[in-house]
Amino acid sequence: MAKRKKSKASQKNSLTPWIIGAAVLFIVLIVVTVFLSGRSPSVSIEPPDVSDGYVNGTELGDPNAPVVVQAWEDFLCPACGQWASTIEPRLVEDYVESGDVKLEFHQFPLQIHAPGAQLGAQASECAADQNMFWPYHDRLFVEAASRGQAGFQLERLIGYAEELGLDESTFRQCMISQTHRSTVDASVNEAVTMGLNSTPSVLINGQIVQPFDYDAIKAIIDAELAANSGE
Repeated sequence: MAKRKKSKASQKNSLTPWIIGAAVLFIVLIVVTVFLSGRSPSVSIEPPDVSDGYVNGTELGDPNAPVVVQAWEDFLCPACGQWASTIEPRLVEDYVESGDVKLEFHQFPLQIHAPGAQLGAQASECAADQNMFWPYHDRLFVEAASRGQAGFQLERLIGYAEELGLDESTFRQCMISQTHRSTVDASVNEAVTMGLNSTPSVLINGQIVQPFDYDAIKAIIDAELAANSGE
C-alpha cells in the first residue's frame, strides 16, 4: 500500500510542471490576444489622387464643377461604409478627377450610433481643419468595420490623426474643446429640414438618388453634364 501511494504522489509531482507550463502558456496567449486587439488594423491610407486645389475640407473636386454630388453620412453606418468603399472611388475616378463632379460629404450621425458617430463626425471636421478630411474619413470607415463603437473612443480618434501625420496637439485641442460640435449639429438639422431620414442619403444637383445603383448615378451625371454643355 505504501508503494502505491508513493507511486501516485510521484505521478502527481511529475505532472505539476506540465500543468504550470500550460497555465502560463494560456495566460501568455490571453495577453497577446488583448494586445493585438488593441492595435489599429494595418491599413494604408493615401490622399485622394486629384489635382491641386481639388481638396477643400469636406469637399473633393473642382469648386466650379457643373455637377455636385452630396452624400449625407454616418461613420458608423455600415451602408455608408459600403458607399465609401464601392461607389465613391468610382465617382472620383470617373468624374471628380476630370473636374466634372464635386463631391461633398455632409455630417449626419444618427442617434442610434451615439456616442461614437457624433465623436467621429467632430473628429473628421477637426481633420478637415488641417485639410486631411479624406484620408481621415477613410480611416474612420476602416475602424468602423473592424471595431465599431470601440474604435471611436476619444484617444483612438486622436491616435488616428497622429498616425496620419496631423498635428496631434492641435487635433487634441479641437476635440477636447468640441470645436465642431455646432458644425455637426447644424449639418444634422439641415438634413432633417431637407426631409432626409437615412444614411447614406445621396443627392445629385439636388436630386435624391439610389446610392448603390452606380449605373443610375452615372446616367444622371451624364445627363446633367450634357445639359450643362448645351447638348
